[in-house]
Amino acid sequence: MTSLRSLAGAVLRSPDSSGPSVPGWWATPRLLTLVACAAVHLARRPGEDAIWLPVGVLLLLTAVEPVLRRLLPRRVAAHLPGFVAPDAPAARAVVPAALAALAILAVVALAGLPAPWALLGAGLQLVVTAVAAGQALQAYAARPASEAALRAALEDHRPEFVVYTARRGGAYQLEMWLAHLAATGRPFVVVTRDPAAVPVLAAVTDAPVVACPRWRDLDRVVVPTLRAAFYVNSVAANADFVTYRQLVHVYLGHGESDKALSHHPAHAMYDKVFVAGQAAVERYARHGVQVPLDKFVVVGSPQSSAVEPASGRGVPAEPVVLYAPTWQGYNDDSSYSSLRLGTRVVAALLERRATVVFRPHPFSRTRDSERAQVGAVEALLSRDATATGRSHVWGVDEPFAASANRADALVADLSSVLTEWLASDKPVAVVADDDAATFRDRHPVARAAYLVDRGLDNLGAVLDDLLGADPLAAERRTVRAHYVGAEGDAPFRRAVLELLDGPGAVDRAAVATG
Repeated sequence: MTSLRSLAGAVLRSPDSSGPSVPGWWATPRLLTLVACAAVHLARRPGEDAIWLPVGVLLLLTAVEPVLRRLLPRRVAAHLPGFVAPDAPAARAVVPAALAALAILAVVALAGLPAPWALLGAGLQLVVTAVAAGQALQAYAARPASEAALRAALEDHRPEFVVYTARRGGAYQLEMWLAHLAATGRPFVVVTRDPAAVPVLAAVTDAPVVACPRWRDLDRVVVPTLRAAFYVNSVAANADFVTYRQLVHVYLGHGESDKALSHHPAHAMYDKVFVAGQAAVERYARHGVQVPLDKFVVVGSPQSSAVEPASGRGVPAEPVVLYAPTWQGYNDDSSYSSLRLGTRVVAALLERRATVVFRPHPFSRTRDSERAQVGAVEALLSRDATATGRSHVWGVDEPFAASANRADALVADLSSVLTEWLASDKPVAVVADDDAATFRDRHPVARAAYLVDRGLDNLGAVLDDLLGADPLAAERRTVRAHYVGAEGDAPFRRAVLELLDGPGAVDRAAVATG
């Protein structure tokens, strides 16, 4: 699959993004620079007011770029056979032409050249902007026909369900379900509310991706063959699509964990809530979230089917340890991360001659404070690799199962990686934000883990158990049975197909085919 860096690059290259391929990019600094160049020119050649003609043209053209951007066609679909979106290729040259014109003006100002030389740049930008505006107006006029063509292409595709996400980021949340949904063999479409997310999502799936930025745009994707909608995260804009009551709306989420977001009251608005096991059902009730029991469908954890179980040989003397801290969350109530302590955790593992696989949460690479903490851990691993020759792993974009299969033990925070890791039957430690008894009472999955206190005062003793005697081995199996009620990905596929075809449809199909 495309790496996270490639996905970020796709956003920057997209004509729907805020990068330099979009008119209006850094418009205010460019306007100020134009005025500054005029001032420098007048200081070198006093009285040559003719400089204001090219500068005025450039100021006007730069100021209208945001208006031009609103007229441009947006990338509203990808991988949809039979649909060709309108384009305005000249628009991608507007900002480069403007920068070239600005450079010419700067040379004229700094070299003290006559003002008419600046007309070369102004003429260049005027021609490019005029062509782009013509193309944009044509595309704008063609929007009704384009929308009709999109609807027709969707009807021809005959999707049976939608995978819905209203976030630009978090492609990993979608990616973790794609293979399992595709395994049903039924056609589907991915719907995003953000046009800028289309190239990002198209990079992780071959299924059609359609953007519906306005709530009324959602009408286009609700074609007669559509029966269900699946949601991989819980954001406010999900409510716009839940209003289509002819569909069955299913909350999937993006991982089974005891985090607060895994028992959010908003989940009650969906028709079905797919959960890994009985622990999830109890979690809602334990936190006072009222969800009727008939809405829950236990489907196991299909993602963990790729996690290989332990060989039974125990943890070797020089172990491979996966360190997988979560991100800091939106607020204190959703903050479970140990990343700020990451260098201390990793240093303790290195003292035990461990080879470390470092797997921070994807969001930790997008936030300034966490990005610095990730960098500090990676720098520590790089120095140790040079000094010892150990093959530490970091910066590798791979499925969680691949990281889990490399390792003999896990150090993590409260997150969905714990549930997936349980399939390995290998020891796990969790950095807790409370005393052990309280933490396990609030988060029952922690019964399977050795708990490190927030000050890391007991880290040495925990590592002794984690990498040594492993007294919680039996308890991990009990917790797994409670948290993951079915093995493999077959229960998930069965649940989806019965949702689309009706109860018992899978069994009837099996009988019909012998």
